[in-house]
Amino acid sequence: MFSGFGRDQVNPFDLTGNHQASGRSDHLAFRWLGRCGEVRDFTYAQLDQAAETWAAMLQRLGIRPGDVVAVMTGRRPETVVAALGIWKAGGVYCPLFRDLGPDLLQARLILGKVRWLIAAGEAFDDVIGPVRDKVAGLQGVLLTGPAPVAGTLHLEDELRATPQAGSFSRPDGPGGMLHFTSGSTAPLVAGLGQPKAVIHAGEVVNFIANTTGQVFALTPQDLMWCMAEPGWVTHTAYGLIAPLVCGASLLMDEGACRPPRCLAVLEDHPITVWYSSPAVIRGLMGGGVALARRYRPRALRLAASVGEPLSADAAQWGADVLGVPFRDSWWQTETGGIVLGHGPSEPPRPGCMGRPLRGMEVALAQRPEDGGAVILAGSGSAIGELAVKVSCLAPWQSLGGEPGALAEVVDGWHLTGDRVRRDEDGYYSFLGRKDEVIKTGGRTIGPFEVERALLGHPAVAEVGVVGQPDLSLNERIVAFVAVNPGFQPGPLLREELRAYAGKHLGAALAPHDIEFTQDLPRTPNGKIIRRYLRERLAVSKHSQSATASVRW
Repeated sequence: MFSGFGRDQVNPFDLTGNHQASGRSDHLAFRWLGRCGEVRDFTYAQLDQAAETWAAMLQRLGIRPGDVVAVMTGRRPETVVAALGIWKAGGVYCPLFRDLGPDLLQARLILGKVRWLIAAGEAFDDVIGPVRDKVAGLQGVLLTGPAPVAGTLHLEDELRATPQAGSFSRPDGPGGMLHFTSGSTAPLVAGLGQPKAVIHAGEVVNFIANTTGQVFALTPQDLMWCMAEPGWVTHTAYGLIAPLVCGASLLMDEGACRPPRCLAVLEDHPITVWYSSPAVIRGLMGGGVALARRYRPRALRLAASVGEPLSADAAQWGADVLGVPFRDSWWQTETGGIVLGHGPSEPPRPGCMGRPLRGMEVALAQRPEDGGAVILAGSGSAIGELAVKVSCLAPWQSLGGEPGALAEVVDGWHLTGDRVRRDEDGYYSFLGRKDEVIKTGGRTIGPFEVERALLGHPAVAEVGVVGQPDLSLNERIVAFVAVNPGFQPGPLLREELRAYAGKHLGAALAPHDIEFTQDLPRTPNGKIIRRYLRERLAVSKHSQSATASVRW
């Protein structure tokens, strides 16, 4: 899978060192904002020196080219410097969400064949300690914090013990990045989403650089803020690699993604490109126009979204309130970078994920009842499962998971599991995951079609739609709705929303039931976990049946 780089070749993952010879040493590379108001800036020269020290430390500890090093330090400078140091040492960078529980951490350490773990010290007692001795391949743990923990190494002590110059040895061997797929799309075992590891080698850096140019048109004058949590591939690709490979600057904010904080960051710092998620955008919208208009983004020229489909009203809200429309985009962990998007100079089409970028070959697949897949042409209006030609993507390798779950490849096409609609102009709109499609009254409908309609109502802040088994309809359409401030959940609003959805979708496809909740289950990257909503319905139905039996 991995192709090494010799001493006469450039390491594509050496994102700071590759700029040293271009006269950009004093250019801002990285700005970090602490939750309590701290601001730390790193030039390319400073970031490169720090990364070389980390690489030397890792080599001194015995990390070899190709070893997987997991990083669980959250939105801290250590995350960025660790990634760059691991790559300089020829290792494979594996970011993990900082709030993983012990069972989830253990599964990922074993599946990813992690050799070293770098983590925040406060996570040791409850999360790392209970699984430390259960992972046979884990050679060591480096912890941040004020004091070392027995059985681990103290990161700051190890860095101080590493000579600052002359100790880093450029490796002969592969480097790469390893990410785990979202729990919302991973295969189910005993009702739980099982992780799947996806590994990319150096070719992905050029792929990310190419897609960055097409979607964001980054230049060295740009400051890019990608709000994705470390642990999600979006942060590695477009919060770290994209700005540095283009010679631009990246911003990382440790603070919570609440509307006032988000808007203040845009006003206080010269951010030109902002990559966010529908969950954050819906939060801004829920905060109200008055709050948003108190802030004026200082330099923002482009705002984009990823993670879940972006509704048309959210895209337009950005244009009306912030002065720039939100642009949707689509890609997956396997693709390594954006596949569908909007060009920076074209007006985005609200409600659409965009069109295939240059160099992408995209088509639709239909799955016949007897198995397999039929790949349809890549033009004209149609509905089907989105398929991407594997040869257009950077090579990847998958570890774990069940066959056909997420990374199914048929005749050279990556079948994504996402059902989409393509219009006559070649724009793609999301309908739902293939395993989340609702079959009701002889019709097939994607949950996002109903969600998108409901999100157009001013009362709806967020919504998740699922199917519930029904003897007469096959499945009932059930919508879980979180309401915006100023609206009162109850029977009147329920009927108003059903009528509103019926007006836009037709009476047959309006939700049969609407449940109000302010607690929609989400993955760490903000995707609604619809299978948990289905489980809520199943538990509720079981409880009602038990109560009815007792009464009888």
